[in-house]
Amino acid sequence: MRALTARRTLIAALGSTLLLGATLAQAQDKFPSKAVRFVIPTAPGGNLDLLARLVADKMSQAWGQPVIVEPRPGANTILATTAVARSPADGYTALFTISGFAQNLVLQTNPQYKAEDFTPVSMVASFPIALAATTNLPADDLAGVVKLAKASPGKLTFGSYGMGSGGHVIGEGLNKEAGMQIKHVAYKGEAPGFADLVNGSIELAYGSVGFYGRQLSGGKVKLIAVANPTRLKTYPNVPTFAEAGYPGVNLPGWGGVLLPAGTPPAIVEKFSKELQRITALPDVQAKIFEMGFEPVGNSSADFGRQIASDVQQWGKIVRENDIKLQ
Repeated sequence: MRALTARRTLIAALGSTLLLGATLAQAQDKFPSKAVRFVIPTAPGGNLDLLARLVADKMSQAWGQPVIVEPRPGANTILATTAVARSPADGYTALFTISGFAQNLVLQTNPQYKAEDFTPVSMVASFPIALAATTNLPADDLAGVVKLAKASPGKLTFGSYGMGSGGHVIGEGLNKEAGMQIKHVAYKGEAPGFADLVNGSIELAYGSVGFYGRQLSGGKVKLIAVANPTRLKTYPNVPTFAEAGYPGVNLPGWGGVLLPAGTPPAIVEKFSKELQRITALPDVQAKIFEMGFEPVGNSSADFGRQIASDVQQWGKIVRENDIKLQ
């Protein structure tokens, strides 16, 4: 009798497993059956918007459904992030965001979302952060900048694209690593900081390589270093912060896609594989490089590990320098 009961239990378990597998496969096969939304946390026309639209166009062609990019800027990326966290976990609303997603988790005492509210899908591109200087600054490399700063503590200033931004965090981290004092000035975006860099109000500024790389032709700024694992193909003569002796701040930003937690694994996998396919396309890679980014296209698991690493590394700099959002 016991053997019969055990056999029935085993058969029932196998049946449940097969049913679950069939359900997941069916969900993957049917997805998507309607429009998909990429919610982005930045304003229309910016680099993230351009990247999201590039990917959305390719995805729409492949899936035969509209893929809509919906900008929801505000609150240091939090408006878009919390909106997607509350969306149905069905794969039709995705967050196409930046590394501020991880930074907010360490910049705020009580963040309005948790990493566990999302399932990572794929990092589409790395966003190297550049340290730029006015051409009038008598230093062409990071060693020279550090020497000037130490000679006149508190005299030099660096601009960033916002309080708590990647540029702000890296700038304060570099201050600590190098044992120097360069004052921070927060701007609402890269353009205002660039204007002050050119007119001499500040000597240094952090921003995306794409933005400051486009300014080089004007002859008023120069690139000192970039936060990236390796030198950039587009700017091979610019060293990384690690090469210059400061590996602790060699932290690039990124642009990637996440789905609400609880999204069926089959849909996450289909989404991830499609993003990896798109990111590997030669024309997409060429456009990503043109933007000053580096194409990535990794798996859901790899992206999840990167987010966890970011929280740890950015968090260390934030805590050591007592950086808070204002």
